[in-house]
Amino acid sequence: MASAFWTLEDGRGFARRWSGMAYMLELITNELKHIAGAEDFYNYLEWFVIREEKGDEYNGFGGFIRNDENIMFDIDLRTFTPANRAYFWGATQKALIKLIKQKDEKNEGIIFLLTTLLDMHKRIKKGEDPMELNHMNNIESEPTEKLGPGWK
Repeated sequence: MASAFWTLEDGRGFARRWSGMAYMLELITNELKHIAGAEDFYNYLEWFVIREEKGDEYNGFGGFIRNDENIMFDIDLRTFTPANRAYFWGATQKALIKLIKQKDEKNEGIIFLLTTLLDMHKRIKKGEDPMELNHMNNIESEPTEKLGPGWK
């Protein structure tokens, strides 16, 4: 059952169990470290990566607890600047390529998730109806928040 949700640029949703989303976010964030210009976005997104070795604990409903603060895995990409979204997608592609090159069976599940996420992104770029591949029953309305670095 899905417990974490990411809203993509056209309002479609990508939803999975918290553990898959947490691992994907960790992989994507790790790749952001190596993208020139993405340093501020990396520092922002790193906050949302669960670090159990540092005492973070799953909260039971799609996020984790760090120092008595609930941090959720729910992300709306539309709240990020266009540049940060480009960094996100570039890092996602790099994470997928790295896993594929490892040729390790244990990565098949996360490869499937990253491939599906990138497929959704390609469909958005083509202007496809968001309901053609959407893990939610509706299209999310446009957010009013602007999150992360780069907004003026």
